[in-house]
Amino acid sequence: METPHAAAYRFLYDGDHETILYAVMKQLHIWPNRADYEDYLQEARILFPEIYVAFPENPEEKPHQFLAYAQQKLYWALLDKLRQERKRVDRQLPGDQEELLTAVASDDDILDAIGQSDFRQYLLKLVGGAGKTGEWRFLVGTLVDQLTADEIAQRHGVSRNTVYKWRRSLLRRLVHTLTPPDNFLD
Repeated sequence: METPHAAAYRFLYDGDHETILYAVMKQLHIWPNRADYEDYLQEARILFPEIYVAFPENPEEKPHQFLAYAQQKLYWALLDKLRQERKRVDRQLPGDQEELLTAVASDDDILDAIGQSDFRQYLLKLVGGAGKTGEWRFLVGTLVDQLTADEIAQRHGVSRNTVYKWRRSLLRRLVHTLTPPDNFLD
């Protein structure tokens, strides 16, 4: 009695059925001059029996449908292998270490962040006492929660135009509060 894997390999090497392996390799642009060509061809040969067994009907009775099915399955499987290989290689590539070093916060960046934090607290106190609910929601959404206008609108169940009105109202209040009076220098 023949095992399913033996039947699959017999089917593969019977006639010109093996050409689907080469067709898949060609579709994926894996050419014979590539260093890992034989590896991917062997992967396709190893995957073939699993595809043969997974075919819902009898591959011997419907060889054309099975070959189309097998070609698509092999394409997807080898494409996944290519993606995995590319990810693995990308993670191992030596990078520019300067980029990592510049990403580390300098003392000035930390002081700027602290200053930003103090300024945010000042704005929250300024608007918190006299501001309207919408202004407060916009200020907290942008400064504290770091949300966009769309996200603020979704959170509070309003339109984006309403959020933009809150912003305009807040800006008017801040300009009025933070600008010195005309006779300030006199």
